[in-house]
Amino acid sequence: MQPQKPMQKAELDLLAVIVRLHATRGPINRDVLSVEARGQGLEFGRALSVLRVQGLVEEVVKKPFFLSRLLGAKPIAQIRPTAAGLALMAPAPVEPVAAPADLPAPPVPDTEIAPEASAEPLTSPDSVPAVEAAMDPAPAEVPVEPAAPRPAPRRKPLPVNAYTDDLGGIPAEDVPLVPAFRVDPDIIDGLREMLDVIGMPMTFAGEALVADRMAKGATAGDALMQLVLFGFAHAIRLESLTHGTLDLAGLAQYGAEVLAEMEKLHLADAISADRFAEDSALLRALVTGAEPDRALAESILADPVGGAAPPTLLPEDLRLPPEDIGEPTY
Repeated sequence: MQPQKPMQKAELDLLAVIVRLHATRGPINRDVLSVEARGQGLEFGRALSVLRVQGLVEEVVKKPFFLSRLLGAKPIAQIRPTAAGLALMAPAPVEPVAAPADLPAPPVPDTEIAPEASAEPLTSPDSVPAVEAAMDPAPAEVPVEPAAPRPAPRRKPLPVNAYTDDLGGIPAEDVPLVPAFRVDPDIIDGLREMLDVIGMPMTFAGEALVADRMAKGATAGDALMQLVLFGFAHAIRLESLTHGTLDLAGLAQYGAEVLAEMEKLHLADAISADRFAEDSALLRALVTGAEPDRALAESILADPVGGAAPPTLLPEDLRLPPEDIGEPTY
């Protein structure tokens, strides 16, 4: 086996960038790494090739979520450091500094040794009866019958359309806002990636909504359709509370684009016919008019899980700048 060539500064600098990005982001997209390295004036192509040959980094291919693949998403090449690369970039351990060997030993203080105490009996003959009396067992106590437990006060049911800030403590038994069903983390990550593609980041409330729907037998595609619908309904409620801060024309156009993407998934059998027909009709009714259907949004948000908090957020560019917000209309 041929010895490895010594590392050059360009290769070490690129490896340091890979290790730093991997610590905060995980595996790095090759294009993102190229932009980051070249932005710092670092050599990329040759240095990366050397790091791969030396076994300090490796390239892995990440397959997109199956819903994204249905929309034509391609596998993504990602780069991550190997154990050898991480060890090379790890800081050297600091060795403890040994104390000088020629230091004199500390003086031993002069202490007087106390004379041994005379051995005396711990008890005198006069105290024996008292000791025996203390060892006699105490009379048996009469058991006291415990009082009957007081019934716990019943919590007032929470409104089914409350926001997260209103949902403190333990939810009422008849409103299971956080289902016990656990979804495969890969499915959650895949749905989050799919929503990122269409510009609707998922929230923690979205994870609860997915768990609730899949616990009731929904597929991941059907849960995705529900995330989209409730995301738009919450945005319309927020628009009503903030007096016209949404670009309604842009909202209608964006809704049509999102529905087109969802229809592709439906045609690929990723979203069931019933779920797509119901939710797409509701979404069109919400956003296609001159004004959003606020009453319909509130009826949708009566759902105890989907209405609790926004499961997804709409793109920021749908928010009007402050100078374009007019007076509230009622």
